[in-house]
Amino acid sequence: MIEDLVSSINQVIKIPRITSLNELLPFNEAKNILLQSFSKPMTLKKIPTIHASGHTLSQPVYSNRTNPPVLLSGPDGIAVKSIETLLASQKNPVLVNAVRVNTGMPMPEGYDAVIMIEEVTEIEESCFRIHTPVTPYQNTISQGIDIQKGDIVLDAGHAINSFDIGALLSYGILEVPVLHIQVGLIATGDEIIPLQKIPLPGQIVDSNSHMIASYLEEIGITPVFGQVVPDDPTSITEEIEKIIDKCDLVLIFGGSSAGSKDFTVDAIADGGELMFHGVGMAPGKPVSLSSMHGKPVIGMPGPSIGSLIVLYEMIYPLLTNWGLPIPPSVHVKGKLMETVLPFPGFDLFLMMKVTMNDGVNEITPVPRVFGHMMGVRANAILHVNEGSESLEKGSFVSVKMTRIR
Repeated sequence: MIEDLVSSINQVIKIPRITSLNELLPFNEAKNILLQSFSKPMTLKKIPTIHASGHTLSQPVYSNRTNPPVLLSGPDGIAVKSIETLLASQKNPVLVNAVRVNTGMPMPEGYDAVIMIEEVTEIEESCFRIHTPVTPYQNTISQGIDIQKGDIVLDAGHAINSFDIGALLSYGILEVPVLHIQVGLIATGDEIIPLQKIPLPGQIVDSNSHMIASYLEEIGITPVFGQVVPDDPTSITEEIEKIIDKCDLVLIFGGSSAGSKDFTVDAIADGGELMFHGVGMAPGKPVSLSSMHGKPVIGMPGPSIGSLIVLYEMIYPLLTNWGLPIPPSVHVKGKLMETVLPFPGFDLFLMMKVTMNDGVNEITPVPRVFGHMMGVRANAILHVNEGSESLEKGSFVSVKMTRIR
């Protein structure tokens, strides 16, 4: 009974399992720990509407204007007083005094309908022969038919796009309240150098943090770059402490594996609560998670492909929980061009190239060699669940697209 009680308590409060690279946490379990352990940040900010594309509204926004502000002409034609057209017909044309108007032009005072210019004959200035009667407000655009001042334009949680910006500006909304999520990015390693320097043998430019920052900026997240720090747990911890107060999430690149200079895990364990280190996912095995100041601090894999997979499979789901507009996954089916073997004990994430040939999507694995960046040629990810059988050449599989073009 005691064992059952302890098990029930653990399920209720979801006590995480701390692991090392010698004891890998199953991928789904690690993902659930991340998603369930950190609540949505509530930092809000007003930004200029013209810079709001990609951001998410934190509150509803309301129109500052009635649109259109007055009665407008629909087609090009003549503005008439509808009562003066009632007797007009093909057999009984009527002469009316009218005013020429164009599409979208304010209606002259006292005129309540429009007859299309193709249907009238001009006799002299302001005098026209008509053959068709019109009713009040026929061929006009009513005042406020688009929106009334004070009406809601977009609701909270809406992901703003370029078309939205046009509407918001038309309605006099020059600033919008958005979710203000900031993510810290820290590159570690004695071998890591800034982008501006030319790498010597054994050196690597800091490309990972900038790659991930670019993905985050696409969804309205502000990246906060820390300094490149050496392989020293104290230096890593100090750099985290410098930026974590202004961040909602911190990503640390490198130093999460089991090498002699991999100190990221030591740093985030000493500075907070280590929740796991080592996940049954490939690539991405050395990913680690700590809670520091109540915020998630994630030790990212060193290789770029590993960082990208962790972004797609763990960080994006977290940001989705936080209400960020993560683009919905697009999956396509196609014929596998090479046999894919499972990786026992791991969820396998393979970079794939999807090409169309004779109306069939052909899906080919992109060779993954440590240190090579040519995964850039891939445009999809194939997820092979742990425990799956081999996927045979010629079989049809579903892949998640990472880009369409």
